[in-house]
Amino acid sequence: MRKTTTLFLTLLFMLSLAGTVSAADDGFQETLKKLVGENAEGYIAPFSTAFGTAMNSGLYHTAKPHALLGFDISLKLMYVTVPTEGQTFDFFREGAFPVPVDPMLGVTGNQIEINLENIYASQELPTVFGSDETVTIAPDTVAAKTEIITKLKEGGVTDGEIALIPQSEWHQMFAAMPAFPIKGIGYSVLPLAMPQVSIGLLKGTEVMLRFFPETEVDPEIGTIGLLGIGVKHSISQWIPIPMFPLDISGQFVWQKLTIGDMLESKHTCFNIEASKKLGIGISITPYVGLGMESSTMDVSYTHAGVDKIEGTADDIPISFSLDGDNGFRMTGGVRLGLLIGTLNVDYSLGEYSVISAGFGLTLR
Repeated sequence: MRKTTTLFLTLLFMLSLAGTVSAADDGFQETLKKLVGENAEGYIAPFSTAFGTAMNSGLYHTAKPHALLGFDISLKLMYVTVPTEGQTFDFFREGAFPVPVDPMLGVTGNQIEINLENIYASQELPTVFGSDETVTIAPDTVAAKTEIITKLKEGGVTDGEIALIPQSEWHQMFAAMPAFPIKGIGYSVLPLAMPQVSIGLLKGTEVMLRFFPETEVDPEIGTIGLLGIGVKHSISQWIPIPMFPLDISGQFVWQKLTIGDMLESKHTCFNIEASKKLGIGISITPYVGLGMESSTMDVSYTHAGVDKIEGTADDIPISFSLDGDNGFRMTGGVRLGLLIGTLNVDYSLGEYSVISAGFGLTLR
């Protein structure tokens, strides 16, 4: 599917991910479109957390803001690792759904309500980051028949009438409880890459920009757009200790990514950073940071009409919002300065761990 490939290439921007995209092409979007309600949210929820973790990474490589009109232009690379608990979810079986019955049976409304828990087994399913081996959700036809008979009797149908139900009618009722396949992309990691620009202002203040202009990548998906704005301000300049040995700053960043009408994600992060530059010209700058972050993802798509577990009809719009499990994170890293060039790498520990790296040009 070209649409799925384009979606993942867009999400991952400039990073080449042939293997991941190939796997996602057969799994991610098609699986999501077969799910509704709690199951759809369980399937995609780790993606919301992983994507929020990646978006809120690589935001700094030193605590010292640029001097007035100083700047850096860099490319940031992130590599998020999804833990084992983010690779599966529990199949949601609560509630009931309607099964049509022959009007000749005289059941009110010509349908009965079947309890999900009585016909589908409890099981773990792969999330989007789970195994790419297909797991098929299938009803237990023996249990389903028992459940149908129980409901028919509650509706006033006699044992004799039930015995006369033809096999074709049973097949029709079972067809309202279809089996459908679920699989992940087979990769428990999320790489991401994006450009970043920072410019120094007055009084130890610096602004950061991440930007991807709204561009149509596919007629079916629509446009993609990214806007990230951040402000960093020196705290150490206000500490009344001469020649204070560390640079300490506070930083706030807000970001928003949209992909057509299918996905909108918003991310915020507040960081306290500390660093110490060692050397002139060629330098090494160790840095650490503490952050509080959040991420929200709004998902919209058209249901594929494969499962009717919750009584859904074919081709109906589905939409839901997910808050990523992003919260507190700790970061430690080091930057290598080579005249006006910089190279940095850091590791952040939060809900999901992430390695971030960057390289670019830095002045003042």
